Amino acid sequence: MDVGDLTETERLVWDAFAAGERIDLAARPDRRVRAEVLRALALGARPAEPGHLPALRIAGAVVTGSLRLTYADIGVPITICDSRVEEPILVYGARLRRLTLHGTELPGLEAQGVTVENGIDLSSAVVTGPISLVGAHIDGVLLLDGARVTGGPIALDATHLTVDRSILARKGFECHGELRLGGAEVTGSVRFDGAFLDNPGEWAVQAQGLRVGAVLDFSSGARVAGGIRLSNAVVGSVLALRGTVLTDPRHGESFDLRNLEAAEAILHFGAPVPGRVDLRYARIGLLRDEPSSWPAEMNLDGFRYEIIAGSVPVTERLRWLRLDPGGFRPQVYGRLAAVYQAAGRDDDARIVRLAGERRRRESLPRTGRLWSWLQDLTVGYGYRPRRAGAWLLALLALGWAVFAAVPPRAAEAPKAPEFHALAYAADLLIPVVDLGQQSAYLPVGWTAWIAYLLIGAGLLFATTAATGIARRLRRD
Repeated sequence: MDVGDLTETERLVWDAFAAGERIDLAARPDRRVRAEVLRALALGARPAEPGHLPALRIAGAVVTGSLRLTYADIGVPITICDSRVEEPILVYGARLRRLTLHGTELPGLEAQGVTVENGIDLSSAVVTGPISLVGAHIDGVLLLDGARVTGGPIALDATHLTVDRSILARKGFECHGELRLGGAEVTGSVRFDGAFLDNPGEWAVQAQGLRVGAVLDFSSGARVAGGIRLSNAVVGSVLALRGTVLTDPRHGESFDLRNLEAAEAILHFGAPVPGRVDLRYARIGLLRDEPSSWPAEMNLDGFRYEIIAGSVPVTERLRWLRLDPGGFRPQVYGRLAAVYQAAGRDDDARIVRLAGERRRRESLPRTGRLWSWLQDLTVGYGYRPRRAGAWLLALLALGWAVFAAVPPRAAEAPKAPEFHALAYAADLLIPVVDLGQQSAYLPVGWTAWIAYLLIGAGLLFATTAATGIARRLRRD
């Protein structure tokens, strides 16, 4: 590049580069700097001054033309702060020391496959075109705090991005359009706390297969217009949705968390979720949620969790299970019961299992529903032993009273043992008991119907009790 062609402003930038000095052009009448001048400096056109490290550090500039550094190996940090860049910055395939665009307005950033040694800083930047970081590798932090991205249908595409530290998009970060993190790997955390992610009626965040070593955070009043898709994502520490407010879900689906893995999930939404939450086959260590913000539908098929924090009553948890539009799922009830049992809440575990049997009854044909109802009425499917005992005592008392008042006649008087009304009633009622009374005495008159009632009830009771208790033993 011919140094003689430089403007006075460009000459200031040129000289400041050699000493690594920061130069602020905001107060100058002419703030324009051609992109080709910056490119020449980045590629080594100006040697460093002895004893100094060269660096491109400008502020308050207006960069004209296209800053194209594609596939270049840039050995100096590039900082363009509080400036305006008229054309998209092109650095795809390049290797950079550091890229800082803090507070700068630009129409896009194409950085596919870029390698950055010390992070990218886009904090407070205004990006009116798409940002592409597909396949990029950032050894440091991707800083987006306070930035505003309005890049169309796909505003920020970071598919298969690798970040060796964290992605920070907090403090009023706005993304108008889809944000993609599918297949990305982040060693540290990904934080969208307090952000506004805006893509109504579509996916606001597409992050299938995202891997986060620490925290994935959408808390602190984060607002999402659209859906969040985290299917097959892995979160090493906490998925935090505390205070998150979501509107305008994608085709009724607010959160796609299928096959998600996380050590802990905080689902304390800032308002009731308007659409469906899909948790099918997700695996969570510790689950924290809040009934007041549960959605209208939750797909829970195959959902596994080890511990539930908080003190939500078991009756509310049963309502939670009924949010699944798929109807009765044995695993869903079994999982909740197992968690309660592991926590020493045996009574709650029995309540859940009993509720599962009653929910199952709703899907049975008429004859199956009748048999199921009898099991519930008599023995509570094996989970209500006191009910079974109460029925037994009531029927035994009935038989005792009736046959004490109207004794039966002896079948063979000389051979008949001494009659005992209680033993006779027990002989009729309990099929496996033979006290010698039933075979020796025959009921008379209307008491025969009481005898038939006790015999039938005993057979029914024995069958339902055996079925219910066997079921409970299998479940336990």
